Amino acid sequence: MTLPIERARRLLALAGRDIVSFRALTSHPEVDISATGFFAQQAVEKCLKAVAEYHGIVFRRTYDVDELVDLLLQHRIAMPFPSDQFSVLNPFAVILRYEETPYISMSLAEMSRLVDLAYQWAHGVIAA
Repeated sequence: MTLPIERARRLLALAGRDIVSFRALTSHPEVDISATGFFAQQAVEKCLKAVAEYHGIVFRRTYDVDELVDLLLQHRIAMPFPSDQFSVLNPFAVILRYEETPYISMSLAEMSRLVDLAYQWAHGVIAA
């Protein structure tokens, strides 16, 4: 049986893998933002799950970053950012992979900022 810290580290490593994919896609302007956003959302989701695992919080299988943030808040896990910070990434988990949208009001720079924020926070929690 793996310990929560080991599961947390594994999720953080998987988030790192998604970040590499995200960064690679941002350098290719012909790649649709929905694909790039998918990896941004996945990285943030895994960071949130890593913090939950680290604290021994049980969570259901979900792609909803809002649900994960709410769960962390219910367990009084402090976050150094507004609780709704990552909501804008939720549509990239599933909806925008299967539907076209007339616009996306999020820049790659903003996605990058959210990915960095989530990873630095999760890394700081788990490495502490």
